[in-house]
Amino acid sequence: MTHPEAVVVAGGTGVLVELNAGRIDPARFLDLSRVGELRESGGRSGGVVRLGAMTTYTDVLERHADELPGLAQAVETIASRQLRNRATVAGALVIGDPSSDALAALGAAGASVIVASVREGERAIPAHAFVTAPGECDLRAGELVVAIDVPVADGPVAYAKAGARNAMARAVCGVAIALHTDKRRAGVCVVGAAPTAIRPDVAEDLIAASWDDLAGAASRFGALVGAAVDPAADARGSAEHRRHVACVLAARALRRVAA
Repeated sequence: MTHPEAVVVAGGTGVLVELNAGRIDPARFLDLSRVGELRESGGRSGGVVRLGAMTTYTDVLERHADELPGLAQAVETIASRQLRNRATVAGALVIGDPSSDALAALGAAGASVIVASVREGERAIPAHAFVTAPGECDLRAGELVVAIDVPVADGPVAYAKAGARNAMARAVCGVAIALHTDKRRAGVCVVGAAPTAIRPDVAEDLIAASWDDLAGAASRFGALVGAAVDPAADARGSAEHRRHVACVLAARALRRVAA
């Protein structure tokens, strides 16, 4: 790389927060807004939609809501319309936000983040594992996110979120569920209740075992999700509060998809 110290800018909404806080040097920015290949989205192959790295939240709502309803549900809860016009789906992952609403939906859907570098080529990373800690992600030196591959929904989906207020608030906790009707299984992803996104395998197994009575299994499912999370206290809530919220949201989301 000619300028390895450069800060990559997509929509810029996350970068501006860091810039205003004095945590990054504004001397060098690498603006991706004119890279046409990164703006392309909608290429569909094998039941998967490829979203270019510059795909905004508004693009998801206007172009992909029918085939990616879980992601669309999560996106509708994010910020304001003005910010959704600028902010990119990939950007929320790269800044390492473990409370990202989009991360929950992508994780439940079984999406993959596609990264590339000149020397190493491309590799795919499960979306739920891409954020490795608050403020960190699984990007190596010289790599750039080029796309996100999201499987088309093949069953009911739901996203349940709790925040400090009803709109324009980061998630204290969010739970996404994507049912795979033909396989009689589900993908579940929880954000905001651990340093990373959580895929609660035991809770997913309960859905498979309780397929014929999902609503009846909702309370037990919520308890299993609560046991799987690893919340920390911060200004938005105590660890106990977050764990309780995870239980409630998980049960609520399962009842929604069951209905």
